[in-house]
Amino acid sequence: MTELRLIGGAAVAEPAVVEAPPVRLPPGRHGIPADIVRAHQRQRLLEAAAAALDEQGYGRLTAARVTELAGVSSRTFYQHFEDLWACLLAAYEVEAGHLCGEIESSCAALSDDDARARARAGIAAALGFLAEEPAVARLLSAEPPPQIAALAAARRDLVERLSAMLRDALAAAGPTPLPGLERRLVAAALALVSARAADGDPERLRALEPELTELLLASL
Repeated sequence: MTELRLIGGAAVAEPAVVEAPPVRLPPGRHGIPADIVRAHQRQRLLEAAAAALDEQGYGRLTAARVTELAGVSSRTFYQHFEDLWACLLAAYEVEAGHLCGEIESSCAALSDDDARARARAGIAAALGFLAEEPAVARLLSAEPPPQIAALAAARRDLVERLSAMLRDALAAAGPTPLPGLERRLVAAALALVSARAADGDPERLRALEPELTELLLASL
């Protein structure tokens, strides 16, 4: 994503990941390039999609609520996305990439080759990231309705990516007892995260660390 900073009334684009919701662009004529405006609108819509899902759940989620939270018109929404689910899918893919990046960075930062230490660092990093963004935690962990095929596929892709990370950790301790065990463990971990994310208390997400560590690293 491109980080937008307003300096002296003009926008400057920097190739950085945005951690906090961006400020809204000034109304009226502002001289900001159209591509910067579009990138800013898209980012707000992605953040609003996660927030709306956290607020309304899949059953009541609407594009109208997403546009309201993003502060854009419905016309602007459909300039960026074909429909509500395309917007939510884009948000899911972006945040899944952020989550995996946090885990990979935390593991890479350890000089220790101990598999358990690296895996525990990844679990702590994942929970820290999700606790900072409870709406993102619910987006990534909640099971989407099966009829939203693209979103269900994106969740499976995330499970596979996380499973591959866990498989690497387990492999350091020898072969896993059951084929596909990592996938089952990751799915169970996401279910626990989803249950905690639903109550909106970030500290309860962080408090999952011992339980998830025991669940995911039992084979070690």
